[in-house]
Amino acid sequence: MGTFVHISLKEQHNRQISQSFRRIKEIEHSLSSYESDALVYRLNHTHHVPYDAYLAEAIEKSKQYYQDTQGYFDITIGSISKDLYHFGEENSAIPSEEALQHAKLGIDAIEINTTNIRTEENITIDLGGMGKGYAVDEVADFLAEQNISRGTIALSGDIRCLDICTFGLQSPFSEQTFASLKSKIPQLSISTSGTYRRYVGTQANHHLIDPKTAKQGKAFVSVSLFTHANNSKIDAYATAISVMPKEKALAFLKVHDEIGFVLVESNGKILYGNLEKFVSFTWLAYREKATIPKSSKKSKINNPIEKSLIHPDTTTPVMMSR
Repeated sequence: MGTFVHISLKEQHNRQISQSFRRIKEIEHSLSSYESDALVYRLNHTHHVPYDAYLAEAIEKSKQYYQDTQGYFDITIGSISKDLYHFGEENSAIPSEEALQHAKLGIDAIEINTTNIRTEENITIDLGGMGKGYAVDEVADFLAEQNISRGTIALSGDIRCLDICTFGLQSPFSEQTFASLKSKIPQLSISTSGTYRRYVGTQANHHLIDPKTAKQGKAFVSVSLFTHANNSKIDAYATAISVMPKEKALAFLKVHDEIGFVLVESNGKILYGNLEKFVSFTWLAYREKATIPKSSKKSKINNPIEKSLIHPDTTTPVMMSR
C-alpha cells in the first residue's frame, strides 16, 4: 500500500486486528503495481492475469468513478505515473513533454470476464488513487461481520471511524495542523489527497496528474473529503478533484452534497462546505479570516465558505521547501 496501516480496536479484538492485516496483505497482492508477484504488476507487464475478485471489483468501481468524474479519475494514468515518472520507484524521472503527450490512456482498454482480466498493449494501470480507500472499506466490512462497531482503520489519509473519533487536518505547508475535527456520525469515511508528499525533484512534479492534459493539477495542494461509509469512492474523488480546474471541482462538489470537503488552494486559501452533517470542527490559532461568498437566495446549493490559511512559517522559502 506504500504507507503505514493503523488499526485500533478494543483489546479483546486482537485476533480481528491480525485478521484485518492479513486481509490488507491479500488486497495488496491483488492491487499492487510494485511487487513482482502482485497481480497488477503482472497485468501491466503481460496484459493478462487470471480473474481475481479483489482486482475485478476495484477495476469495476474505478470505471464507475471514471464516469462519475467525467474522466478526471482514470486508473490508466499508470501509463504516465508508472511508465514515465516511476513515482515511488528508485528510477523516478521527469519525462519529456513529447513522451507525456504520446502516453496511451483508455479506461475501455481494460476487459474483465469470468476467467481473465486483460488490458491492451501499452496500457498500464495504477490503482494508487483508490486502492487504500478500497482496503479500508474491505476491512470495515469484515469488522462489521464480526459485530465490531468501535475503533478506527487508517491507511495514511484514508480513514474509517467506526464510531465517534477526533482527528486533525495537517497543513500542506508545514508539519502543523490547522483544524481539529470530531465525527458526528458512526462509519465516517475520510480521505485526504495532497501534492506535497510524492513528487520527483520538486513539488511541481507531484504525482497528481490530470489524465486529460498529462499535466499536474495546480488548483489545490490538499483535498480532504468526508462521507458515510464509502472510502473507495471518496479516495477516488479526492484524486479527481486534485487534478480538476477549480471551477469544475466546485461544480462537482455542489452536485455531490453527500460529501463534505476542505480544499486548500496553492495560495493558502481554504474552501470548505457540507461539513455540518459529518463533523464538528475548530480552526486552530493561525492568522485566518473567514469570508462567505454571496449566493442567490433562490439557490438550493450552499456555496463553499472561504478562509485564508496563512502560516507564519510559510513566508520563509526554506521552511516551505522543507
